Amino acid sequence: MWGPRFWFIASAVLALALDQLSKWLVLRSLSLHVWQPVFGETLRFFLTKNERGLFGMSYGPIWMHFALPILVVGFVIFLAWRSPDRWTGIGLGLVLGGGVGNNLIDRVRFGSVVDFIDFGIGNWRWYTFNLADAFAVAGVLMILTHEFLGWGRRRPAATADSKAATPTGSGQK
Repeated sequence: MWGPRFWFIASAVLALALDQLSKWLVLRSLSLHVWQPVFGETLRFFLTKNERGLFGMSYGPIWMHFALPILVVGFVIFLAWRSPDRWTGIGLGLVLGGGVGNNLIDRVRFGSVVDFIDFGIGNWRWYTFNLADAFAVAGVLMILTHEFLGWGRRRPAATADSKAATPTGSGQK
């Protein structure tokens, strides 16, 4: 009914909206650098601002933190417009929504990325992240799973020779 482009746009808009809504709520209700348990010590909220890139790494000068995401956004849109199916369209939409939410909107609005989800056990913690990060990772995993399991491969179109070779299309009447 709806093509991959629809699913790409819908998932990108939904991911972006949920990310920005969650950050708005977190900024209104949490204090910077104060732990708030959600599920014991395993999952907790910890509002922090990341002025660097992925996992706290720096890409170099500040303009690179804008230039690289813009290039990635263009590449993701290019791939999405060529996407053959809904699953890939959704995955690319999640990547786009997450990337725009983190790397462009947050950096323009706040000068940094708002992170608040802290996950781990004891002192073994993952980097603090947000919904945009989760959406982008989920989108990449969807695309990789789709490709590695072969769901994205198109089946060859049936030809007259292949129809004749089947029992129901043996050409006998």
